[in-house]
Amino acid sequence: LSDSTRAESPGYTPSERTVGEAFRGIMEGLDGRVIVATFASNIARVQQVFDAAATFNRKVAVIGRSMEQNVRISTELGYLKYPVEQLVQKDRIKDIPNSQLVIATTGAQGEPMAGLARMANRDHRWVEITPGDTVIVSASPIPGNEETVGRTIDNLFKVGANVYYHDIK
Repeated sequence: LSDSTRAESPGYTPSERTVGEAFRGIMEGLDGRVIVATFASNIARVQQVFDAAATFNRKVAVIGRSMEQNVRISTELGYLKYPVEQLVQKDRIKDIPNSQLVIATTGAQGEPMAGLARMANRDHRWVEITPGDTVIVSASPIPGNEETVGRTIDNLFKVGANVYYHDIK
């Protein structure tokens, strides 16, 4: 027996490889920043963010306490691999042209104090969403979180972001 979120949904889950392909498909040709929200604990997904960013010569900034901690630890342990110069400290985000930046952040489940919700509410210390930014919410809502995820996505649209989420791609 096993327990899995959305186990009652018919069909199957595609390979994780499709996520990286989707990241690259979305990022290709973009001039603005790309912000990817995902679970901080999904190191394989974070690796795909770094890999897709590298495809387009983009640097990656990491936002959110748990995301920062998990990236640091997984890098030290060798689970996360990227050129050291690809990582940008959050206080240096404004020094990187928008066309060369990807931000990996927490908050894919709409948690009010996580990075993405604070960005969407214009309440984040390091990142202000601007028209032309592309936000990828790279996680399906866990049952019970649909309302907070929807509210965060609505707020992202209100501030002018292009948003990709589970129902879109």
